[in-house]
Amino acid sequence: MNRERTDFATGFPRPQRRTRQPRRSSGRALGVLAAAALIAVATVILLLGTSWVRSQRAVHVVEAQIEAIRAGQVEEAYELFSRRYRRATSLPMFRRWLRRQEGFANLQRLQFWGRSVWGQTALLWGRFEDELGHRYPVRYLLVREGGTWRIERFQLATERPDPPPPSERLIEI
Repeated sequence: MNRERTDFATGFPRPQRRTRQPRRSSGRALGVLAAAALIAVATVILLLGTSWVRSQRAVHVVEAQIEAIRAGQVEEAYELFSRRYRRATSLPMFRRWLRRQEGFANLQRLQFWGRSVWGQTALLWGRFEDELGHRYPVRYLLVREGGTWRIERFQLATERPDPPPPSERLIEI
């Protein structure tokens, strides 16, 4: 007995229909999605790594300036600024500004969690932490001059944060 079905009008065998196998197609779709997710994660990691490597020299300049200030080498710290900054701010002005900044004398830790480099410009943002645990948000803008990074300007939080309230309870009489 011939099991092929024929078309009654033409007498030729009917083409067999393929039935979809939902398990295979959903498995294939999941595989494609997993591969795409893996590629996206790898791309983000690559971009972050590249940005970190490109900004590392700019971070070293800021760290060198902080170390010079801690060591009392104000002239060396001042030389790490760009020509434009030094034209606008003289060394005596920078010294006066430093004397008013109590936070610089007590800096214990510098941490940058944001780094961006665009051609000849780098932007770093993070925080300083002093010996008492106070945190001061900071933002640096650096430019390339003669192949080296120079600090163009920076923003430091001017107010010391309020200390946490005491945990003592008062008894009312």
